[in-house]
Amino acid sequence: MDGGSILVLVFIAIAIVMVKTFYDTGKKALSIFPDIRTVKVKYRDRTASGYSTRSWKTKIGGASRAMEIVVTDNELWLRSFLLFAGITRQHDLIHRIPHSRISRVRENNGQITLDFRNDKGEARQVVFNTKDTAQFLRCIGR
Repeated sequence: MDGGSILVLVFIAIAIVMVKTFYDTGKKALSIFPDIRTVKVKYRDRTASGYSTRSWKTKIGGASRAMEIVVTDNELWLRSFLLFAGITRQHDLIHRIPHSRISRVRENNGQITLDFRNDKGEARQVVFNTKDTAQFLRCIGR
């Protein structure tokens, strides 16, 4: 086996470990959500973009067309695709929010600013763009 073959094998092994790591962390991050087929979905956008205002890191990190917004009868879900979910959780973009914990929703030039309290009662703010702002606001009851 020459050096080039060894390098290719090492690269493949690293890629497999990375994909497995993203899969495992994503699966863990999304474990807070029930199967979407078990709830009544009022609004869903799989290609939203947004960021959390929790810190400078979350403001510049965010998600570009990798965020999913789901409005059900009782909750608002902010989540991501399986392989990106671990990263979006680090950027404070994985949330399951009962409607009663949403304190304010503002729309400004198509951008939604959402203020809510998380499970621990901490105030959080997420800013995002969705494909149909008016429909989202109707479904969320604002």
